[in-house]
Amino acid sequence: MKSRIDDIDRAILDCLHEDARMQSSEIARRLGNMTARAIRNRLDRLVSESYIAINACAVPERLGLPISADIAMDVEPGMVEEVANQLVALDETNYVAMSTGDTDISVSVVAATMADLQAIINEKLHAIPGVRKTRTYVLTNILKVSCNWPFPRELPNV
Repeated sequence: MKSRIDDIDRAILDCLHEDARMQSSEIARRLGNMTARAIRNRLDRLVSESYIAINACAVPERLGLPISADIAMDVEPGMVEEVANQLVALDETNYVAMSTGDTDISVSVVAATMADLQAIINEKLHAIPGVRKTRTYVLTNILKVSCNWPFPRELPNV
C-alpha cells in the first residue's frame, strides 16, 4: 500500500514547523516546483484527512503558570473513563490519557505556584470519585511540547 504522505507533504510540514502562519505562496516558493494553489490543496487534504492539525499554542509560562507537573493516577476499577472525562474538564489540565500498566491515567497540569499545584492535587484531583492514588512529578525542563491547550477561563493575578 502506497503511503498517503510523501516528501512534498513532509516539506510542507517542515515549513509550517518553522512558521505555522507561513503562507502557501511562501511554501510554494521554497519548494520551488509547486503553485500556491497546489500547496493549499495539499494542506486541505492533510487537515481534512487528519494527518496534521493546525492550531495555536497557549504558553502557560506567559500566562502566569510556570509550574508544570505530570501526575500518574490510580483509579478504582471500572471508573477510569469517568475520571478521565472529569480531568479533561479542568482548566489546569493540558494533557489527559488513559494508559496500561502500573498507571490508569496520566495527566499533565499547570499551576502558578507550588502551593497552587498542591491545591490542584488535593482539592481537585483527589476530590474526583474513584481516584485512589496520585504520584506527582514536577517538570524542570520541558524539551518538546504539543499544542492543544486552550487559554484557561481564569488566570492568576501576576
